[in-house]
Amino acid sequence: MPNSPPPGAVLASTVTAPAALGFVPVAIYFNLFSTLVEIGKLASSQEITDACNHRRSAQDKECAPLCSQLTHDTLFAMAGIGLVELVEDDIYAANSITQHMVHMPSAQHGALHFTTEPLFAAAFLMRKLVDSNFEYPFKELGTPTQYGYQLLGETELAKEHTYSIMARQGRMDSFNQFMEGKFGKFGKMPGRVKSFGYDLDTAVSGRESPVAMVDIGGGRGEMLLELKEAYPNLPASALVLQEFNPDIGSVPGVTQMEWNFKTDTPQPVQGALNYSLTHIFHNLPDLDALELMQKVSRAMAPYSRLLIHEFTKNKNYGKMHATMITLYGGRLRASAEWKRLAALSGLKVTFESYPEVGEGLIEMRKL
Repeated sequence: MPNSPPPGAVLASTVTAPAALGFVPVAIYFNLFSTLVEIGKLASSQEITDACNHRRSAQDKECAPLCSQLTHDTLFAMAGIGLVELVEDDIYAANSITQHMVHMPSAQHGALHFTTEPLFAAAFLMRKLVDSNFEYPFKELGTPTQYGYQLLGETELAKEHTYSIMARQGRMDSFNQFMEGKFGKFGKMPGRVKSFGYDLDTAVSGRESPVAMVDIGGGRGEMLLELKEAYPNLPASALVLQEFNPDIGSVPGVTQMEWNFKTDTPQPVQGALNYSLTHIFHNLPDLDALELMQKVSRAMAPYSRLLIHEFTKNKNYGKMHATMITLYGGRLRASAEWKRLAALSGLKVTFESYPEVGEGLIEMRKL
């Protein structure tokens, strides 16, 4: 293409991105994005610093002083990765991504999460491969994350799952807020899956079981509440929210149940119409994903369906794929990979849709 930048410039821009991403938590900590949006016009780093400091307490300013140089360097880095607009020299403006981050607060929580753990893990990826004689794929408790903490002398953290490390360091509440809206919505679940041509009406209206949907690892019940909005006749007893995290609080309109699928405990709800997992399998290595799928399969009746909501394994999500590997030993999966897991679990893929962006849908049923 005639207007494309030279390959060297593209390469340099790509490989220098991690350092710029390291400034994202700084921008979020000092509310630079929301301040820029609130100003509502072009602003210099000094004006943005003054506006930020104006609404901070004296104690905050004493504990974490913000100077205009830090604001300038942070926003200049944000402009380099497209999160704000650099108009000229030291003049900045909010762009559509800045607006999105402020109007969808979960996106900033996600930005904080994905510029913390993944950057840490990525720094130790190659060294772990070399030191382990390139043993691969990674196990769930043997990713570059655990290896990095081991090298830092944090031997207790080095034994923990990445989520457990986040919990011990006080970051799970932020992560849970990210999961409520993620980086953006691709439509509510009922409308999204119907747009793929999936017959959700039939899936939830069966009479074989009073339980219409079991949402495994469903967080704070967002998906079940979207389902209830679309099908208001479904009682709370028909919508089962399974979580191992006791801190999610009460979710009205559904039946809450604690279940940690990583233990030896079988799936407690037998013969439900549907079992749903959203962004769960991509956190798991193949053997762990297979173990979970087999647990669900053993609970399924011949009429039951397993519904898997995951991002499509395409170039749009290559970075997400790498993130799942370095944090959890997980991965995104293509159609052939889902079919192999299904066959080993006594299931078969009976519907699949892989959109370019957003969650797709894979349905499995008993062989």
